[in-house]
Amino acid sequence: MILRVMRGRGGRDRVVSLRDALHAELRSSGAERRGPERFHVGWRPATAAAAASHDAEADRDVVVISHWGSAEAAAQADVTQTSPYAIAMRYLGEIEIVHFEVDESIRRHSDDEPMAIRIATGRFSKPGADAEMQNLLRQRAPLIGDEMAEAWVGRRLTGRAVEVTFVSTWRRLPEDRPLDEAFWPDIALRYDLFAVEVYSPVGVE
Repeated sequence: MILRVMRGRGGRDRVVSLRDALHAELRSSGAERRGPERFHVGWRPATAAAAASHDAEADRDVVVISHWGSAEAAAQADVTQTSPYAIAMRYLGEIEIVHFEVDESIRRHSDDEPMAIRIATGRFSKPGADAEMQNLLRQRAPLIGDEMAEAWVGRRLTGRAVEVTFVSTWRRLPEDRPLDEAFWPDIALRYDLFAVEVYSPVGVE
């Protein structure tokens, strides 16, 4: 299984139009479409430095998370214009895409839009360290309360390093932990680099 994480930037109106197009074209067509098995879209205000270096009207960072059965399925959907990437190309400027091989997937049934999307990613250069971290994430992710609706643990190679990601969606904000901080400091400290991104549903500030 593949998790595609797509990041871009756009103005408020164009991002809202992107969200509407994603829902209309990928959710209403059911099995007739060869789109992703699951997808989520969120936004957050662009940092001042990022906004200043791009189009001044592109004041929202955007993320689209899509879950695919295989890399081939994602590529074929790009060709047939039934992927979030193909749709996003109509509305956003530069788009960055990264793919992670999914090691663990959790879904606690909910068809509601999440209140938040969280992406925690760490990078390792020490051989074998990524496997250790994936094992720890697999063990601990199911212990999180039912505020978390879905989660994916995945990895990808980037040069000689390995990135491990923990992507989660939230039906409610947790009371026992801030989303923009490391959940497990003992894990985060072992990464060479560690970052957390939190996005809200499009339309929510």
